[in-house]
Amino acid sequence: MRLVIYAIIVLIAGTWLAVYASKDPGYVMISYRGLDIQTSVNMAVIMLLLAFAVFYAILRLLITTGLLPRRLGKWRKIKKEVKAEKELTKGLIDLNMGKWDAAEKHLRKTSKSAHLATIGYMAAAQAAQGQGDTARRDGYLQLAQDGSKTKTKLAVALNKAHLLAQAGHADEAVATLNKLPPNQLQNPAVLAQQAQLYTQLKDWPSLTNLLPKLRKGKAMPMVEYYELEHTAYSGQLNHVGRSKDVVALEQLWKRLPRRLREKEDMVIDYACSLMNCGHNDDAEEVLYHRINRHWSEALVYIYGLLDGDAEIYLARAKNWLKKHSEDPVLLLTLGKLAVRAHQFEDARNYLEQSLTITPNSETYQELGNLMVYLKEPDQAIACFRHSLAMTPESFAQPQLGDTRVEHARLPQPKPPVIVEAATPQLVEAQTSVEHKEVAESR
Repeated sequence: MRLVIYAIIVLIAGTWLAVYASKDPGYVMISYRGLDIQTSVNMAVIMLLLAFAVFYAILRLLITTGLLPRRLGKWRKIKKEVKAEKELTKGLIDLNMGKWDAAEKHLRKTSKSAHLATIGYMAAAQAAQGQGDTARRDGYLQLAQDGSKTKTKLAVALNKAHLLAQAGHADEAVATLNKLPPNQLQNPAVLAQQAQLYTQLKDWPSLTNLLPKLRKGKAMPMVEYYELEHTAYSGQLNHVGRSKDVVALEQLWKRLPRRLREKEDMVIDYACSLMNCGHNDDAEEVLYHRINRHWSEALVYIYGLLDGDAEIYLARAKNWLKKHSEDPVLLLTLGKLAVRAHQFEDARNYLEQSLTITPNSETYQELGNLMVYLKEPDQAIACFRHSLAMTPESFAQPQLGDTRVEHARLPQPKPPVIVEAATPQLVEAQTSVEHKEVAESR
């Protein structure tokens, strides 16, 4: 539309000039060395315009001819980049589909592109690893590292660490990241990957030391951070507990954020770690005060595993009967403590009450052991049979989900040594031996 308007304006202007010039055409005379040229003003203007057009065309032709090699080179470069982009696209598609060999072939061709080569090499390294060729993988990673600029070297290092971790070499991946310059170690992506690697290695001390940097660097959403914080301190508590360094354990507990010290599973971790260190009285204090503030069957169950002064523990645990007299877990715990305190009749009553409310395998086992000790073999056999007949789904104790209770079981109660029997058959055998001994004595 704009071109049409310009054409109309030029046409009108030309018509007006032609009409105006026809009234008085005038003349232009050029005289040079005896040669005279005379023409009208209109013709002179037209000749000047034509001369300018010819001069401009020749000038453009010369410029274009001079730039031709450069333009040709640029065209070839663009064509090469377009081809490399197509190869990269095909390679990434094959990579995501698990076609490692085809992906590697496509990605290798991106090396001819200046700005796609690094990406191509990193992806080719993953394809090589998918084929189990770690030598080729390392070769591609080295090419990516050598050809990358300062800004992309971090991406190459992250990719290398990811591939190493994927191949089961998390320790090498950590070493790769630790070689980065100090300023790059503060990068959120680096911090997040370090956290993943430390979790994979169960390197709880390193992970807990990393937590402040993760929070400050906003390396992950806060929901994920709190989950990681919980995992890290839980693992560290168990780690220190196994080392039996009670001073370090208490210092770690004090260092925990308050919100974690209030969590039930963290209290279990701490109490079980204290028990593994032989500090059962300290564990009892932690459990007793926490149970008084927030009733928990899981903590009550752990309370029954304490290996210390059973009479004191039993007396304190009886206080909970006022509000929780119908709790089967509490009654099981009281039964265990009463056995260790040699209060066998009370132990029997507690265990039988617990079974009346909620039958389960462990309570039958405890009662069966007690019956063997009290020389009531028929009752013992019945309890063991009930215990063996119960399915795992009927087990009603708190689900603690890991080995914390197993760690807590390590300190076994000393008196009384009740039985080694765990099956009705063995109880029957023991009974027959006793009858035989009596007969022989007669």
